[in-house]
Amino acid sequence: MNLNTNVGKKIKRMIADSFHATMKLVTGEEVLAEITPSEENGTEFFVALNPIVVNEQVQLDHKKGIAMAGLVPKKWMMYASDDMSIIYKNHVVSISEMDKFGVEFYNKALIAAKCSSPIKKKVDSSDNVGYVGKIESSREQLEQIYDESPDITDESL
Repeated sequence: MNLNTNVGKKIKRMIADSFHATMKLVTGEEVLAEITPSEENGTEFFVALNPIVVNEQVQLDHKKGIAMAGLVPKKWMMYASDDMSIIYKNHVVSISEMDKFGVEFYNKALIAAKCSSPIKKKVDSSDNVGYVGKIESSREQLEQIYDESPDITDESL
């Protein structure tokens, strides 16, 4: 068996073993990510794809006498140019797989975290395509349609 076959099998196994989880680290941080457990040369670690942290922000409205709380998602490593991080197993206190509601929250929070990141990356989205052409070419097309349209007089109305 050659090296490429071994690497291919390892990648397929890693993809099959990946899951969305929340991890509590020895630093106290709680990191949400798509996690793939791995091991290399006897060292166990987790590959975390798109890790984010979610902070609770509380504001007091003294006039109304209420407290307002909100969740603020941020990339775990805000200035990293790569979406993948390695977390060694000995740095993890606890790990728990997310249910479908947790995964849905994570996916929405990930978009917000990427948008607020100082390192901007192109987000491909076929659902929200708003760019359909340049203004100049659209103007020329509209002028051509106008020029080719028959004249309407008051009498024809």
